[in-house]
Amino acid sequence: MAKLPSTNRRDFLRASLATSAIFGAESALVTSSTRAAEANGGTAKNVIFMVSDGMNHGALSLARQFREQAGGINHWTKLYREQPVVRALVETFSANSCVTDSAAAASAWGGGKRVNNGTLNVLPDNTHVETLHQKLQAKGRKTGLVSTATITHATPAGFAVNVDSRADEAIIAEQYLERRVDLLLGGGKKFFSEDLKKRYAAAGYAVVESRDSLTNLPTEAAKPLLGIFYESHLPFSIDHQNVPELKASIPTLAEMTRIALDRLAPAKDGFFLMVEGARIDHAGHANDAAASIHDQLAFDDAIGTVLAFVENHPDTLVIITTDHGCGGIQMNGVSAKPDQGIAPGLYNASNLYFERLRSFNRSIEWMKQNGVDGLSGPPLAAALEKHTGLKLTPEEIKTAQGLKAAYEDVIQAHTGVGWTSANHTGELVEFCAFGPGSREFPALMRNDEAHAKLLKILAI
Repeated sequence: MAKLPSTNRRDFLRASLATSAIFGAESALVTSSTRAAEANGGTAKNVIFMVSDGMNHGALSLARQFREQAGGINHWTKLYREQPVVRALVETFSANSCVTDSAAAASAWGGGKRVNNGTLNVLPDNTHVETLHQKLQAKGRKTGLVSTATITHATPAGFAVNVDSRADEAIIAEQYLERRVDLLLGGGKKFFSEDLKKRYAAAGYAVVESRDSLTNLPTEAAKPLLGIFYESHLPFSIDHQNVPELKASIPTLAEMTRIALDRLAPAKDGFFLMVEGARIDHAGHANDAAASIHDQLAFDDAIGTVLAFVENHPDTLVIITTDHGCGGIQMNGVSAKPDQGIAPGLYNASNLYFERLRSFNRSIEWMKQNGVDGLSGPPLAAALEKHTGLKLTPEEIKTAQGLKAAYEDVIQAHTGVGWTSANHTGELVEFCAFGPGSREFPALMRNDEAHAKLLKILAI
């Protein structure tokens, strides 16, 4: 393992004072963003707020392991070795539950108040909370929302709208236009009627619906942008990578992030951009380990895009976090069996089992949509081998009845990856920040505390 950069005691103490938590006593590098924070008295011109929706620590760990074992770099965890980032744990409760949904979690960030699950910036007494978008817009700042879900989904909506039910996505699409959110990129074509798209265009928006249309857009900083690239949520990254027509027609999260930053960067008074890797949560609900890993890595690619941007824009605060866990994914230790050709030993087959996930090339969602769900016995076993590389035993083939049962009963047995449920979970979650203003965040906080701190960092 490469030795971390050394530093003297004075440098380490200086870096420690500038952050809530330094990870790696030998890695206190003072970045341009940190120097900007000191020079600007902790204020930022821009904020990039990145959300890996539904990510527990297990999801982050497995994605890092998957990439680094293949010789790649995980940008998120690499920050903890190379930057004096502020790192915190966040309590994610909503107003009515110790387990939040995404609407209440996003409202805590976007409105600064805890609301009941399922509502967006509407208090239990029906009071509408002024949103972060409205506050920023009043000060001349641009706002952008990017998501791999429908762009009208709970997390992006929580920063800009007031709606009694997160399910009212057509209303959210209308409200975005009424409130003039500057940039919207994601899925959800079905919530934007032809008439509504014409109204966006009439209001001055560039409206695009394909990857080529997005990447070929001229950079017109003053022109707002609506990009919707799929009827519902964007496909899982594992499907996007392996189905040529999806890869050709739909942008990645990193591509959407790059274009969003290119268009927002010239804003004279700065900008706020929310970037959501939404489908990590959906993979958790489906208990789909391969989909979780690949979407977490797509989110990490977007982090890489943001880091490249910040190199040239040190007046930008970056926050990387999640709203809640989902599913409780973990790699469980596996000991070798006598017939596996491995010397006996405690958990010594864990790497072998985990590596099997590299053969997976489709999500459970794709398989359900393409006929695998109705199969059982040998046909199901053949389909699983084609799309996962796993060879079921004769006994597993005999008992295989439907895709859901096969995944619950077989996949963990072959990979070692297991789940606690198909629901959201209530654990403390990961939060990190770096750049100007990052020292404002304590090492343990409530989700609704971030809103006021953002306003302070943005001098609002």
